[in-house]
Amino acid sequence: MPELAQQRIQFINYLHEVFLRNKGYGALAYITLPEMLNLFEQFLTSGDSADHFINQYVRSI
Repeated sequence: MPELAQQRIQFINYLHEVFLRNKGYGALAYITLPEMLNLFEQFLTSGDSADHFINQYVRSI
């Protein structure tokens, strides 16, 4: 599996975990899959760590 695909899967899994921990429901209860993929693209260009980027995003919702 290509490295980018692995990174995307890890990002989505972590996003789901953070939503579940902070909001009580998984990511798909709040955002759509296309939004997740767009968020992953934003993450790649941000230069932030996944932890910081995702936690900041989840707090904003």
